This record gives sequence, structure tokens and C-alpha cells, in this order.
Amino acid sequence: MFTLLFTLLLIVTATEIRAREAIKPEAEVGQIIKDFEEVHVNETNQRGAPCKLDIQDDFPYGKRSQPLYLHPNTDTYWLPNAEGQLVIPRGASIELYCSSAFASINTDDHVTPDLSSIHARCLHDSTFEWTGGKREFQDFYCTQQLAYAVERLEQPCGDGDVASAARMYRVGYNLGAGRFVRTLELCHDAEKLQTEYAFYQLLPANEHFQRHVKRVRFSTAGHFCGFDMERLYSQTHQQQRAVQLLHQAAEATATLGDHMKGLFDKKAGLFLARGHLAAKGDLIYASQQRSSFNYLNVAPQWQSFNGGHWAIVEDETRRFVARSGLSVSVYTGTYGVMPLPDAAQTDFHLATDANNTAVLRVPRLYYRLLIDNDRPWRGLALIGVNNPHATLSQIRESYMICDPLQPELVPWLRWLYLENLVWGYLYACTVADVARVVGHLPPQLQEVHDLLS
Repeated sequence: MFTLLFTLLLIVTATEIRAREAIKPEAEVGQIIKDFEEVHVNETNQRGAPCKLDIQDDFPYGKRSQPLYLHPNTDTYWLPNAEGQLVIPRGASIELYCSSAFASINTDDHVTPDLSSIHARCLHDSTFEWTGGKREFQDFYCTQQLAYAVERLEQPCGDGDVASAARMYRVGYNLGAGRFVRTLELCHDAEKLQTEYAFYQLLPANEHFQRHVKRVRFSTAGHFCGFDMERLYSQTHQQQRAVQLLHQAAEATATLGDHMKGLFDKKAGLFLARGHLAAKGDLIYASQQRSSFNYLNVAPQWQSFNGGHWAIVEDETRRFVARSGLSVSVYTGTYGVMPLPDAAQTDFHLATDANNTAVLRVPRLYYRLLIDNDRPWRGLALIGVNNPHATLSQIRESYMICDPLQPELVPWLRWLYLENLVWGYLYACTVADVARVVGHLPPQLQEVHDLLS
């Protein structure tokens, strides 16, 4: 259902981000990920070596804002190969797009700042031709960072239950004239301030994501009206909220100090971070990475887990995909609500709405599902416990939503079963087992029984 194929790009400043509502969904794309690697050009390719550009060294960086790198006249990124090289055949053109304008390269060039899109033709190595002049690839850059959009679609998530408030959102660049360059999709419930999952693609190229891209401020992207998301995620607020909830719980008043003791500790990573669903490092280009810094793509995640075992899961997943030469669809999401450590096992939420209904839950679990695009009956589910205060007996009783796989079935994840509870307890299952329990995922995932290992 969601085999929409992605690409990337989007550079963002917090004030430039746009939002759209009730966008009619585009027709489903029935092509496999290999289509992204095809060359879409109008020119006849000439004989000779292609232009090979290292995405770490041959692209504009620093104060120079990268444009979108597209197959000409399409809404798909031109992605690098498995070695991290953007390869443009000799004589072929790549479309470069800026949402504002291109910067002038020098005083005697022909680059017109008023243009938002140009087609640069490969000559050799990193040299390209445009309007008769020769230029280095990294000399094509934008006057301003590109502004990404997070747009709500009409389609519901999962099995299409229209009664559910959760809807699909697309994140990317709206170029106009029906062109929207996606980086990822999100299943988000605006009433609960809760994102169920992010959906995107991983290729061998993703292991070579651009590594010197600075983190940017998180943005609401025009959503979350009436809520100060930065304040709700602040450490001061989350501690105040925990105290408030524990006071409200039965018999908590007399033992509040005991319940709060050790619950938060900044030095130990015991505070709630804005945990990425689609990780910054799972996106290749700078523009794609920056588009991940929106509040629809995060959920409250304990920092000891965020920077501990979950970060290792993200790194190891990229290595596994690259080593195996796979094309993988990724669903990264949340499930359940973490309880506070009191006798009543009070659900931990960071806010309430106008009706005093709890919203912005602290998830009990994070999951990451990997689906083989070439053989979609194969997959793997990785589950992480988002509660550094849970004991091993509590985890086994209340946090295991499927039968854990034996280590020998997924040898590249043997380290998963180390029981460092503060860094996050992890286990693996079949995709079908997790999809049946979670409920909000596309129904076809309940048929993914074979293991991707």
C-alpha cells in the first residue's frame, strides 16, 4: 500500500517551512526501487567516462546551500550508487532545483539568479556545462536553504479505517505544477499529537549519508496548533508533568519523593528527547536530513535509549542493507504508553487537550520493520523498550508483544540480546507478529512471515 518510492532532499529553516491540508493523494507507484537508478535524460549520451561525484567531498557545503538533485523533469532524486558516488553519464543532464534562486558563481558567468531550476550537463569528472560555460559541480548552489513542506493527505493509515483520526502525511519539497519530491511519509494522529510510524526507503547508498550536515531546530511545520511543542519537550516541563501525574495517582502523595527519585538524571541520559522516527542518518542528502527535524517525525524517547541501543540499531541496519545489497522499505514507529513507576502504573503523557484528554504519550515501545522490496514476503522486526526504569521481569511480563527470535536466526544482531536496560532492552520478531499486535500498520504486513536475515 505504501510502496511509494522515495528519494530525498530538503533543506530547512524553521521559519520557511510550509504546511498543507487535505491534499489529494497521488496514484500509487508500482515501480520498484531500481527505477530511481535509471537515467532520465533527453540528450543522447556521448561516449566516455561518466561524471563521478563523491557526495561527501564534491558537493557544496558550509554556507553554500545544496539544491535538489533530480532526474530531469521528474519528482525523484538522483541518488548515489552503493559506493556513495553520484554518477552522471557523459553528456547526460541532471536537474538542479532551488526554491529561491541560484547564487552567481562569478562575475562573468551566465548563471541567472532568477532561475529556480537548471539542467547541468556532464562533461567529465566533476565538470559540468550550462549555457555554454564550464563549471565545477559544487559551484551550483542556492542563495537560501530550501523550504520543505509537511502536507496532510486524504488517505487514512493502516487498513483504511476512516473512523480513525490518523492520516498519512508527506514530507518533502513542493515544486508546483504537480511535482512533489518526497523524503518520507508519516502516519500521524493530529488529535493525539502522536505519530504512529514513519515510512521511507533504505538502499546501500544510505550508508554513505552526508556526514557534515548540521542539526537544525525542530519545527511544527505548520501543525500542532495551540501547542507549544518546544516547551512540552523541555526537561523542566517533563519533570513537572511527572510530578503532576504522580500527585493525581492513588496513594501517590505520601510516596511522591520515592517515585521521583532517580526518574530524571540529565548526566545519565534520563530525560525525554525528541526521538527521530526517520533517523537523520537514514537520509542521504543534506536537504533530506533537515526535513527530518519536524515534530511529526519525533516522539518522546529516553535519551539513554535514543543514544544507546536504538542508535546502534540504526547504524547496524544501514550496514546490513549495504553489505547485503538490499533495497528495503522501513517502518519506524511507536506502540503503547510507558507507565510511571508508581503503584498505579500511571500512563505518562506530556500534555492534555482542551477536553483534558491526555495527548503526546511517552511510548512504551519503539519498533523498526524492514521489508525486502524485491521479495516483500521477507522482513524483520526490531523492538526496543522505551523505559530505562523497567526491570527485566517487568519487561518480560509487559513489554514483549511477540515471540523473540533466537539469536542464531539473525546473526548480525547477536549483540541485541545484551541486557543493558538503561541503554534500552531490544529483541527481534517476525514482521507478521508485530503487525498483528500494533494494528495501525498496512494490513499486508501481517503476511510477511519469512525472515530477512
